[in-house]
Amino acid sequence: MSKVFISPGHGGSDWGATGYLVEKDVNLKMAKACAAYLLERGVDVLLSRAVDGNESLAGKIKACNDFNPDVAVECHNNAGGGDGFEVYHSIVGGVGKELAKNIETEIIKIGQNSRGLKTRVGSSGADYFAFIRQTKCPAVICEGAFVDNKADAEQIDSDAECKIFGEAYARGVLKTLNITDIVEKSPVDDTQEKGYRVKVTTAALNVRSGPGTNYKVSQVILDEGVYTIVEERTVNGIRWGRLKSGAGWIGLSFTEKI
Repeated sequence: MSKVFISPGHGGSDWGATGYLVEKDVNLKMAKACAAYLLERGVDVLLSRAVDGNESLAGKIKACNDFNPDVAVECHNNAGGGDGFEVYHSIVGGVGKELAKNIETEIIKIGQNSRGLKTRVGSSGADYFAFIRQTKCPAVICEGAFVDNKADAEQIDSDAECKIFGEAYARGVLKTLNITDIVEKSPVDDTQEKGYRVKVTTAALNVRSGPGTNYKVSQVILDEGVYTIVEERTVNGIRWGRLKSGAGWIGLSFTEKI
């Protein structure tokens, strides 16, 4: 299974760029949309954070390298009075440059102009950005739009628009990894297990391999969407529901029945 590490830039007390929007908030929305799109297509994804909070650059890079993904994407947005998208990749080119190009192609398709593919060299002659220099896998840093440019910020000032950007990043990732852009469908026969539907009420909900916190987390639900439960179990007073998709079990206290 292909693996992708996704990092929302900044967070917590580090707001990033500010203007018409606060960068850290937009970064997180785009990153979660990118992750959700990839998860639906069978890609194993790790987000450096799924909520607003502080994280160190060193900790983020360590988490990425421990995860050992095929590629890594960091979501940022820009400031400085310009406009448009740009993406940084390593000076060595290779898969990282290919990933940058594929993401840029998808961004242009959604109507955002591009300032191009870029590299930045540090004083040592190596890549300037640690997220690109120190990650073991090919990595890119995406700058979606300028938060201090009113017209540019208006392209990313809603959840729906941030989702469009995040999903464009994801399509670029899929193309780079040669993964067909098709949602994986449940193998469960609808006539066998009807179940009932629930809506996720938290920003990030762990899916575990069994009904209990002692079971391994197999993925994380990030879309606050609607899912079908086909079995319930109560363990240590906590109700768990088995997802019809076969992905695993979720804590039902973080959902509401619909």
